[in-house]
Amino acid sequence: MPADHPLLLVLTDIAAERQRPIDVHLDMVPADMPLPPRPIFNTATPARLTANRAGFEVLLDHNPAAKIVWAHAGTDPLGTRNPGIVRELLQRHANLFMSLRLARGGPGPSFALDDSATLKPGWLALLRDFPDRFVLGSDFFYGGQRGPGEDEFRNFWRLLCQLPDDLATKIAFRNAAQIYRLPEQPMPNGSLANVKFCSNAH
Repeated sequence: MPADHPLLLVLTDIAAERQRPIDVHLDMVPADMPLPPRPIFNTATPARLTANRAGFEVLLDHNPAAKIVWAHAGTDPLGTRNPGIVRELLQRHANLFMSLRLARGGPGPSFALDDSATLKPGWLALLRDFPDRFVLGSDFFYGGQRGPGEDEFRNFWRLLCQLPDDLATKIAFRNAAQIYRLPEQPMPNGSLANVKFCSNAH
């Protein structure tokens, strides 16, 4: 469905009025392009993809009071959602937030972690420069089999343990509490640095 579909624009108005975020699953297509030859894609996916960035920005601009959480940051099957384009969109749209997914499809050029599970400099700079705009995302399909595995949870810990404690706690839970209007929960040990996973995350 086009990101600027009239019904989605109406949905942003409803979300803004009710102060509820919208979770958007969209693979970025900056310009018309062929579908990359990867087995991850459904056989029904068109062989040629139509540009959708402009439509996505129409959605973001339609009602700036609507918080839109763009899923799958850090794992990009098309190879187009790089730190540069992410930074541009975050700078242009204050109502844009992102949920991180560190699972299938990586490591690779667009994966946030390198082969040694170290956070790449471009992604680290994004998290530091936009500390209130990222959350962890499970990408879980209720009633189905798709969801995060042990590798993804391990990668989340690898990510958090490489960050300063204040930034790690924001991305781990404080940002989600703010965006989704959840009750704030204190850290059991007072700091993510004290969690045992950080001693063996790698």
